[in-house]
Amino acid sequence: MYSFRSRIRYSECGPDGRLTVTGLLNYFQDCSTFQSEDLGIGVEALHKRGTLWVVNSWQIDIIRLPKLGEEVETATLPYDIKGFFGRRNFFMKDISGSFLAKADSMWTYISTDKGTPERIPKDILNGYRMEQRLDMDYLGRKISFPKDENEGEECRRINVTEHLLDANHHVNNGKYVELAAGLVPEASTAGRVRVEYRRQAFLGETIYPRIYRTDESTVVKLSDEGGDPYTIVEFSKGPAQV
Repeated sequence: MYSFRSRIRYSECGPDGRLTVTGLLNYFQDCSTFQSEDLGIGVEALHKRGTLWVVNSWQIDIIRLPKLGEEVETATLPYDIKGFFGRRNFFMKDISGSFLAKADSMWTYISTDKGTPERIPKDILNGYRMEQRLDMDYLGRKISFPKDENEGEECRRINVTEHLLDANHHVNNGKYVELAAGLVPEASTAGRVRVEYRRQAFLGETIYPRIYRTDESTVVKLSDEGGDPYTIVEFSKGPAQV
């Protein structure tokens, strides 16, 4: 397990004075990045190989979002890496050791030149120590939504500008969640957030959001003009709120 301690900053909080869902996701992504960097198989090392990790999905179960100034511990533990794919758990705890959130994620190791999956090298496999996965309710990677476009609520289109991009020159994983959360008030009180990444959006492209609501969840589909999704984000009550 790899972990780091921090304190919730004002810049990471929403109007309620608590860490935002996007902020929580950023803590998790930073944690796995820190681990890889410390192992010598981080961003620059993979860049020299012509490879990178791309996240396929997230499931984040939220017990409680921490408040401004609260001290927290964020941790990650790989539990299954083989072939092209890697699975990681994450969690955040408060200073007393109580869980604030748990997460599961799936990643693909890809070639930056070909844009296709590549078998994970032995030195990277050996670099991460596999651990027992967290006790949580694991759901499928796929997020369902109505196929009839007319069932959803159409939202104003979003132009992909530079502030949405990351070092890989496509829309940052967390930005999709931030864009979706900004469209639905349910995001701030969600007990579970699931994200399914279908493909990458690049500078100059346009994202067309559509919202689908049921009694159980709110799904935001972020698509191209033809309705082909870039990313699908689901906000629901979650196990801690049922």
